[in-house]
Amino acid sequence: MDRVDLEHRHRTYDGWIPPTVAALLHEHGHHDVLRQAATHGDWFCVRRLAETASESGPDGQATALALLEPFAVTGWWPAVDTVAGLLTKWERHDEAIVLLRPLAATGHRYAQRDLARLLARQDRLDQVVALLGPRAADLLLAEELVELAAGHGRDAEIAALLPDIGTGPTDPFESWNPDAADTIPLHARFLELQGQIDEAIHLLGRHVCIDGVVYADHAEQLASLLGRHGREAQLRAFPADGGEEYALAALAQLLEEQDRIPEAVALLGQSAGTGNPHAAFGLAELLARHGHHDEAVEVLRTAAETVGGDCDWLIHLRCRILVDVGRADDALTWIDDYFSRHGGDHHEQAFMRAEIMKLSGCVVDAEAESAEFARSDEELLRSGTVAGAIALAERLVRRGEPQKAVAHLRDRLDGAKVVLG
Repeated sequence: MDRVDLEHRHRTYDGWIPPTVAALLHEHGHHDVLRQAATHGDWFCVRRLAETASESGPDGQATALALLEPFAVTGWWPAVDTVAGLLTKWERHDEAIVLLRPLAATGHRYAQRDLARLLARQDRLDQVVALLGPRAADLLLAEELVELAAGHGRDAEIAALLPDIGTGPTDPFESWNPDAADTIPLHARFLELQGQIDEAIHLLGRHVCIDGVVYADHAEQLASLLGRHGREAQLRAFPADGGEEYALAALAQLLEEQDRIPEAVALLGQSAGTGNPHAAFGLAELLARHGHHDEAVEVLRTAAETVGGDCDWLIHLRCRILVDVGRADDALTWIDDYFSRHGGDHHEQAFMRAEIMKLSGCVVDAEAESAEFARSDEELLRSGTVAGAIALAERLVRRGEPQKAVAHLRDRLDGAKVVLG
């Protein structure tokens, strides 16, 4: 067992039972199948068994660690991360620190990040700065340094370690260039944690729109910052240059936190009335949180009927609210009516119906609903894809044929005999 082989199998499932199938085997009580696969080094099955054992007291903790140790000693990150997470959950922080140190020393950024968090929990700030400071050119670690160490009397030292203020490329497909990294959010957060709220607001405000390009991350952070610090007037005067959507959401949240619910409803309602689906979504959530379910349902019905393009997110919320108030049948009727009028993929219709049934506790019916529009076993078998192989295995487990599911996976996935997709 070595890291290269583990990484290959983790990526391709070669010789392993995929995690969704392992979860179903556990859910349906086929623990013998999981244990058998685990004895052959199947990580996903080992992890499932370890997580289950970890919940059964000190003896279970020992069993979980014994299962995971052969993987963790290789230095393979998913295993180290899992063990460190369990040790932290059990408040065995010193052991987690010992586990993470060797991998952090090799330059593994996520091990360094998690090690710094554990050191901070023990108020070992000097070690946090010593660990992250020399690596602050990495924005992930610089952000962690700011969150863990700012405001603890070391701000001048930390400021000298941070990369200079600069905005990065706006093209999401442009190759990452360390000389063009966007550090505005980092410095604004640093200022906020030092209590320099006005300075943070000014920095973000100057960089919401640059040369006609709107930086959505800057706008969102500025709106959240204003909301956290009760700057209502500044939220209402937020520049209308592409970031007003974030200001609207932050202002509505601030009004709700101040128990000014009618004002928040009016604010979002005005925007929703102009055809803004994001405002309609936020308004429906707000109304539902305060018991106005019928109004929330109507807001989403109108938005789903009028918004252009993909509106699944609006439909899902509407159905969830209906289920929450015991109206699952109304949700199912509306789904069928919506698809009959607008057309669409029958598989998506079946998926939505199944989700409604699951939310209302009808798991068996939900599985039958999903199968109604599913491709036949033969089609899945012929697809030649990982997704098809996994879908068929999941179906076999649900039918009570776990051994057949595992045999199918071994036949299809061992040696990467199928294509990704």
